[in-house]
Amino acid sequence: MINEKKGSLLYVLDVLKKYSDEKHYLKYADIISKLSTLYGIEIERKTVARDIDILSDYGYDIKKHGKSGLYLGERDYENGELLYLLDAIYSSRSMPTKYVRELAEKLMKNNSVYQQKNIKHLEKISNDNIIDNKQLFLTIETLNDAINKKRKVEFKYNTFGIDKTFTPKYGDKVYIINPYFMINNHGKYYLVCNYDKYNDLSNYKIDYISEVKILDEPIKKIDELDGCKNFSIKNYINEHIYMTHGNSVNVQLKFDSKKFVNDFIDWFGGAVSISEDNGVITASAKVNEDALIYWALQYGEHVEILKPLDTKNKIISKLRSIICKYI
Repeated sequence: MINEKKGSLLYVLDVLKKYSDEKHYLKYADIISKLSTLYGIEIERKTVARDIDILSDYGYDIKKHGKSGLYLGERDYENGELLYLLDAIYSSRSMPTKYVRELAEKLMKNNSVYQQKNIKHLEKISNDNIIDNKQLFLTIETLNDAINKKRKVEFKYNTFGIDKTFTPKYGDKVYIINPYFMINNHGKYYLVCNYDKYNDLSNYKIDYISEVKILDEPIKKIDELDGCKNFSIKNYINEHIYMTHGNSVNVQLKFDSKKFVNDFIDWFGGAVSISEDNGVITASAKVNEDALIYWALQYGEHVEILKPLDTKNKIISKLRSIICKYI
């Protein structure tokens, strides 16, 4: 049995975290009962009152509610903040369900059991095609460390075979990489980097990376890469909506309805120019060419690429190829 001589302060705090909130109050008798039932701690009312005062003086937001009792108010995360973070985790297409639930439990541990019960409706997206990469969090930590230290890394990059086994691409090939940024794009986690044997930027899915090691060699400076002078990661994300690599182009396109302007801004960000002249709606932006082509094919019925002509011709070529498969 644990008694008050061994200290009850942290146990009182634990009871307040788990069993009180703005809709559920605890009297001193309730706290004493839970301490006895849950932890085998036998203490007096004056000890609970002392512990409450100490916690309040330390900065914990313990509120009294008339004669109803008291509760722990402010938490590490308010309900809205917690819901937003949990939704981001549950929406991840890089993280297997097992790890999502473990991480969610860590986020929720400082909220009451009643608050946790109210957010159990969140559900993980289907993970039939998500890799159970046990190294995922270690990979993220190692890459982050390498980015901070400005050091190159080596790793193996994996892929699915016809039999759906997940194995290193090109056998035991080791990639030497200059890492710069990690970004979340539509629920998938990518490393923005330079494959050392070339001089441009590449994007690798982090959950496909394994056996990552930090090297002693410093990274190439990103502004020394082709087309990366005055590099902006914000612009890069907006231009590369599908995380394709390759060049960006200045594009002009026409919509047949105003409602697709919203979709264009939603995908490519606010740094786009929109105009309307005699009912004709046009937009201009600088975007990754491959990303633009994929997007234009998706919205092909309602969008027409006007410039550049070379990009327009590439779309025409792809459309002809697609049509040939169905006739």
